[in-house]
Amino acid sequence: MGQDSFLPVATNAKSRSDLVERGFSRQPLRVDVDIARSLEALSHAAWSVPKDKYYEGDRYRSLNRVRAEIVEGGVKVWLSEESTPYVQLKKYNTTIGGQPREYAPLPTAIAGSIGVRKMIAHHLHYLPLSTVGTKYLVNVHLIRFTAAPGRPCDTSPPGLHKDGEKYIATHLVGRCGAQGGEVVITDNDKQEMDRFTMRESGECYVFDDDRIWHMLTPVAVLEGNQYAYRDTLAFDMLPEGWEPVK
Repeated sequence: MGQDSFLPVATNAKSRSDLVERGFSRQPLRVDVDIARSLEALSHAAWSVPKDKYYEGDRYRSLNRVRAEIVEGGVKVWLSEESTPYVQLKKYNTTIGGQPREYAPLPTAIAGSIGVRKMIAHHLHYLPLSTVGTKYLVNVHLIRFTAAPGRPCDTSPPGLHKDGEKYIATHLVGRCGAQGGEVVITDNDKQEMDRFTMRESGECYVFDDDRIWHMLTPVAVLEGNQYAYRDTLAFDMLPEGWEPVK
């Protein structure tokens, strides 16, 4: 961990308040030139991400891991070389849960870029569990859903579900030729709280997986198109020592 791992972060009281009060937040990402450059690099990288071999549909996925620590005035964020398989409990992913899954990482120059690390620091800093000294493991996923006529792309598992992570932030990287892909968020009684479609690069939402259920409607092609895609960058933000409810 070098000295350049420290990133100053401005206080974001609204997002923290949202998470405490209702379990999710849709406050805008604070974009600067570094974040804009990283979003552009991610949009190009999505074309080279390998197909998700654990999923029957047309989905592509990468995985990098980042370590972080909350410090006075900001967050230290550095790329980790950990390469253990990604596993979701069967309780949360009823289709491929319990199966160790391995995904190729993005190049270090992209996953460890200052823009991506700023995005991670921005979210970590306002989390309700974040106090000086709190440490995190962050799974960084670049995910592409593609669709063709008569072949939409759905999530795994489909429908309302939980992921078995603590906090998750999802950002739109790019969207083209698509319809659907609508995010639905409910409370733990499955009463709908919000429904929206992300369209702007960098647009994001974050949630406490313990507090809400969520889903993404299938991504399909707009009429007349032969191809569509929806690319997202997701951060699983896991406090050190935390484990999902089994």
